[in-house]
Amino acid sequence: MSEDNEVKSSGLTLTEATHFGRLTVKYGSIFLATLIVGRIFLRSAVAFWKAMNPPPPPPPTVGFGRLPTIPFPIQSAEDKPQSYRLETASGTTPSFGDRAKVFLMLRSTPNLLADQRGREVAATYNFVFEPEVIGANIYRWRKSQPLETKLEMNIFNSNFEISSNYLSKPELLSNNNLPDDFEAVQLVKDFLKNSELLPQDIATAAGEIVYLKALGGELEPAVSFSDADFLQIDLNRMPIDNLYRMYGSEGYKGSVHAIISGAFKGSNSIVEIEFSYQDVDYQQMETYPVRSSQEALRALQAGKGYIADSGNEDEAIVRRVSLGYYQSDEEQDYLQPIYVFEGDQGFLGYVPAVSMEYIQTQE
Repeated sequence: MSEDNEVKSSGLTLTEATHFGRLTVKYGSIFLATLIVGRIFLRSAVAFWKAMNPPPPPPPTVGFGRLPTIPFPIQSAEDKPQSYRLETASGTTPSFGDRAKVFLMLRSTPNLLADQRGREVAATYNFVFEPEVIGANIYRWRKSQPLETKLEMNIFNSNFEISSNYLSKPELLSNNNLPDDFEAVQLVKDFLKNSELLPQDIATAAGEIVYLKALGGELEPAVSFSDADFLQIDLNRMPIDNLYRMYGSEGYKGSVHAIISGAFKGSNSIVEIEFSYQDVDYQQMETYPVRSSQEALRALQAGKGYIADSGNEDEAIVRRVSLGYYQSDEEQDYLQPIYVFEGDQGFLGYVPAVSMEYIQTQE
């Protein structure tokens, strides 16, 4: 073959170009898939590591400084069980974390319009006669219909108590048409709403109902609704974070505590009611370190807790431990967390939850 007849190629043929193009697509796709899978794996690995090794949370804010001691009522050793035994399902106490919220509470202050406001509230409940002044800020009204009834009010904070002689009226028991649970709770809320005293954090509360029967001039728990002569309604603030309920010096008794009779209609059916409430500024909140529940149990066993109900036993059997908040009968500066111990025979005890190093030393 002569040199002139030789075919010289100056580039890739179509077949070669197609071959290299297929190789590029093939290995490029593999490379891209590897990148995608690798990125997903890397992100998953990083997320797993962070989940297993979370960064420590910022320390509690403790913005209110050292807190005052919780104002539990004074008790003697005779008011408390002699010993305590833990009998929870797990055999130990649960953990509630290393911190809890503390809220600012607003104290009442003297007000030039307090007298007028107190009289307006009393008139809403048909107490129209001149009140008796029994203290610097405590007024007392009386009325005789439909029962002998007394209203005592602190005109500075509008806390009040209405009581009547309903237990001395056996004829009330023969005309009993009690409302159902929902109607009873709504009746109490409407009673407060009429005088513009229904707080927002109680307005949405479900309420707790106890059926009561009159026996020998005293109230005892009834077996069922059909056996009840009266209804007891307790309304409390909504639980903090929808988890931690409120407790008081009388245990489960609410900020609003009422007795309803079926012998009357409307607001007259409320034959007894107590309203004891102090505003909480939920926007003014700080976090504080809390002692462990085990440490709180040891404090309870050492007699350093408050016993709302001793259970009438020398030895208290503790079946449940929880975290809650304590609201005093007297005005307080802060809404503070407590450990709550519940047990047999109605036993109920509290121990302050905030670490003692953040509590003011008592003089």
